Amino acid sequence: MSLHPPGTAWHADVVGKLHRTAHQRPDHPAVIDRHGTTSFRSLYLAAARQAQDLEAHPDHGAGVAVLRAAPSATFFIQVCAALVAGRTPLVLPARVPEAEVLRDVQAARKAGCRPWKAVLAVSGHRQVPVLTHGESPAAPRKPRALGMRPGGRALFAAPMHLNGPFEFALRQLLLGGCIILAPRFAPEQWLKSVHSHKPDWAFLVPTQIQQIWDARPPGELRTACSSLRLLLHSSAPCPHPLRQRLTDVLGPERVAEYYGTTLYDGTLSPYTSRGAGGPPLPDTELRIVDSSRWPVATGTQGVIEGRSRAGLISHRTDQPCAGRSEWQSVGDLGRRIEDTDRIEVTDVAVPGRAIVAGVKVALAETHDTLSAHPAVRACEIRVSPHDRFGSVLSAVVHTENPALTPSVLRTWCAQRLTPPQRPHVIELRRTAAHDHTTLREGHARL
Repeated sequence: MSLHPPGTAWHADVVGKLHRTAHQRPDHPAVIDRHGTTSFRSLYLAAARQAQDLEAHPDHGAGVAVLRAAPSATFFIQVCAALVAGRTPLVLPARVPEAEVLRDVQAARKAGCRPWKAVLAVSGHRQVPVLTHGESPAAPRKPRALGMRPGGRALFAAPMHLNGPFEFALRQLLLGGCIILAPRFAPEQWLKSVHSHKPDWAFLVPTQIQQIWDARPPGELRTACSSLRLLLHSSAPCPHPLRQRLTDVLGPERVAEYYGTTLYDGTLSPYTSRGAGGPPLPDTELRIVDSSRWPVATGTQGVIEGRSRAGLISHRTDQPCAGRSEWQSVGDLGRRIEDTDRIEVTDVAVPGRAIVAGVKVALAETHDTLSAHPAVRACEIRVSPHDRFGSVLSAVVHTENPALTPSVLRTWCAQRLTPPQRPHVIELRRTAAHDHTTLREGHARL
């Protein structure tokens, strides 16, 4: 593999790929969103104009473009413009404050790191910025391994500030394929999108699949999903009964499970495979280690660590920007299957982290947000199983303020946290000299 100064290789690759696709397939749909269809010519011209504007004005972001994620062509034009201008897209959800995160990413760039992506991810019980550089997002290795195809059509119904959906969508776009962006997930809306736009590839999480499979009889689902060549699911292990329903309706050759994290690529497990687990993606190394980070024997459960042999490097902003991929972990547990290269994920229940509706959340973020309210004396965050969302957070809040209500706290959280981070139920315990009361309020929408 040839060596390049940080950032120069991926920058030239992205610019060249966007230009070639716009020239060779100008009228091919690049993005389909609720506003309509954007062709590759339109996407490229709009991104080029925005990139020129970025280069013509003072770079107050120090090489970082702060972008608020949205399921729209406008958002992906902004992403492409930042990449064409050689800047790092810092992809954030709508309500997360940017100042501290931006400083961290800017500091990494000033130290010489040139990432093509910066997102927030849960690591070490906290939500922290993670940078990705090295191998270009336009490289075909990963999207082809995950079943994407040049000229294909991929459907997404997940928040675009999440690493998986954002990276998969960007890679499909740079592969020369179309991305179909649902405004938000709803089972009937997803089925309508499949029927209308005929995607051949779709990404979901198990809780979404469960809702879709509960919405229609198996025969109708089989007909509705006839265009799908591959349904890829991720974020949490799929329950066995749901796996069996997927196999019965779609056929094992059209379903696969991906395990991976923001810090490293993982495994792909087609339903046609015999036995548990799946092999690592091409040019990906995975190992199982003990608490001292020593490799364990085959078949023994331990912590999963991963790194890339393709030059793809991801790291937190508080880690040095290395010139090669280092072993990384998020705390998930697994084991290596004897006499194979397959890894089975055995447990993703990491202390301090919950998976809510397929989204990993740090309990400390919710705790600190509630604790910052001036009327809150103390609070505890708990995780509970939930039929629809897999798991949800609840909060027990202690206060001495008679004016504080669960509704006030719910508004406070809505202004600062993403939906999965917000408590599903808030129990308010008010303590005063002659008043010991408990108020409880819940909500169902994520």
